[in-house]
Amino acid sequence: MNASLAALQACLEKEAGLTRDFLQILQDEAKVLEDGATEESLQETTARKNNAADALSNLAQERNALLKKLGFEADGAGLAAAAGVYPELSGARETLLDLTAQARALNEANGQVIDIFLEHNQRTLDTLRRLTGVGDIYDASGRTLGGGKGSSRNIKAG
Repeated sequence: MNASLAALQACLEKEAGLTRDFLQILQDEAKVLEDGATEESLQETTARKNNAADALSNLAQERNALLKKLGFEADGAGLAAAAGVYPELSGARETLLDLTAQARALNEANGQVIDIFLEHNQRTLDTLRRLTGVGDIYDASGRTLGGGKGSSRNIKAG
């Protein structure tokens, strides 16, 4: 195995390991969402997820550079062609593809849950606006807008 091929193999294995880590972060995020996500817990998993995504992006660039060095196209097509020529890459490629598919599916599922939370929160805010007669209750950063004199209302249930 030549040096470039060995480097590509090592890169794929490293990428698979990092994808496993990313998948664990997504599983942690799913647990946070299941347990009634707090802002702090979501910020923490989002930060971890963003850091892992950046590292994965850097590894993908490295992989693509190695593929080009071996005379193949970048990304999926090049990796498939390289695995066809160098069967020793097939196992690492399949592992990476499987892990990536799992991560994609879980990320989409988590996104759907987050969308439901956001939709629910938006409906709640819309209801509060109608009940209070106030336009915006919160600013873009989620802080309560201060009302002027006489802008508060007493709302009684029932």
